Amino acid sequence: MRTSIRAIVVMLLGLCITTNGAAQTEPAFVDSGLDAQTAAGVERGRLIMRELLQKIGVPGMAVAVGVEGDVVWSEGFGFADLELSVPATRLTRFRVGSVSKPITAAALGLLVERGQLDLDAPVQSYVPTFPEKRWPVTSRALAGHLSGVRHYLGRETYSSRRYDTVLEGLSIFQDDTLLFEPGTRFSYSSYAWNLLSAVVEGASSERFLPFMDANVFRPIGLRHIVADHTDSLVPNRTRFYARTREGGVLNAPYVDNSYKWAGGGFLSTAEDLVRFGMAHVQPGLLQPETLELLWTSQRTNDGEPTDYGIGWAVGTDHHGRRVVHHGGGSVGGRAFLLLFPEDGVVVAILANSSAPMTFGTAWTIAEPFLPPTASDLSYVDHSGTYDCTYTSGRGEERSATLNVIGSPDSYLLRVTTDDSTSDAILAWGQGRELRAIALEDDFWVRNLWLTVAGERASGHWDTTAVTCDVR
Repeated sequence: MRTSIRAIVVMLLGLCITTNGAAQTEPAFVDSGLDAQTAAGVERGRLIMRELLQKIGVPGMAVAVGVEGDVVWSEGFGFADLELSVPATRLTRFRVGSVSKPITAAALGLLVERGQLDLDAPVQSYVPTFPEKRWPVTSRALAGHLSGVRHYLGRETYSSRRYDTVLEGLSIFQDDTLLFEPGTRFSYSSYAWNLLSAVVEGASSERFLPFMDANVFRPIGLRHIVADHTDSLVPNRTRFYARTREGGVLNAPYVDNSYKWAGGGFLSTAEDLVRFGMAHVQPGLLQPETLELLWTSQRTNDGEPTDYGIGWAVGTDHHGRRVVHHGGGSVGGRAFLLLFPEDGVVVAILANSSAPMTFGTAWTIAEPFLPPTASDLSYVDHSGTYDCTYTSGRGEERSATLNVIGSPDSYLLRVTTDDSTSDAILAWGQGRELRAIALEDDFWVRNLWLTVAGERASGHWDTTAVTCDVR
């Protein structure tokens, strides 16, 4: 890639930038070979991250982007430790929650390749101590949330008990009846993935965590993905926070995640998550046919697709690009990992408190690094007022007014609906499309895509269709 003056400036800014008044102890990394447009995408990503920090009140976050096998941007924002004013950096380890599932899926894929795991065999073939149920349960059903094994109940995610083995952790749910006959419906279950870690142990004849380290992490050079051990010192582990309803920040309750390594118990830097993702979109860790296995939607017994393969949510973006991804939430942590397999782009975002980690947030970060689509190539000034109609979640016809103020590079968007007004929404124009990221209820992120054609514009807020007239 060509080096530009603007890219060099962006890199230098990364070396000296301060966050909330605290100097970075580990400088941001920005690839010095980025062209001007992509370097501007880094600046836009920084704007998004700072906006999330300020408006949501998250103490610390980190982001990383990989393109065609190389990390091109990695940076921390805010604080890893508020009390000691320790900045979050690209080396800060966060809880990744359910992003642990695609990490564990790599182990399943390797065992399938080696002929050590039959995904359609009864789970007792690998975990003989797991009680027989009314219907057979297979690893494939567990991995696709089709097994009927239940998810968390009550405050089980706040467990502070230490479990010494994977099998010991199964005691929480293993005697419960299945919620339904496996394959008849999709029901998300982290406990299903805890059981899969026992499957990994039975199929490999190795303990789960050592197997992950020797077969997944070390072969692709991951040094910062580790189990969230409470009895060990883990360098660069962030502290964990919770937000109050009034917008304050408190230390998150103490938890011990030893019962759920595979379902939600790993720590990682954003950069190592990106490297993990790049080991999938580039040749290396798994064979192409194994990746297709992981990335093909499973179906219920009546043929309905679930949009979930083995450890990965699967689908396309609004341009029809193939995407695979997973989000994660845990006590004191949020995460999102997004891959564009055909375009070689990977994005990871992490936080040490409740934060809006959604597909749309990661997509907005990823967009400048993706190959342009036909609509990206022409210039349109989107400033103006739009009268829009859309359908509410209750199926009611609603109206909204969009006031777009700004320049071709970046806009501020005010959305006025029948019952609310949202200010200072970040927006960008690219070609005939206007794209915006909106913070709602101080927590959720929604994304707007509008395609402008003459005096009309159409698109969607997330999955809700929107039609607009330009005033």
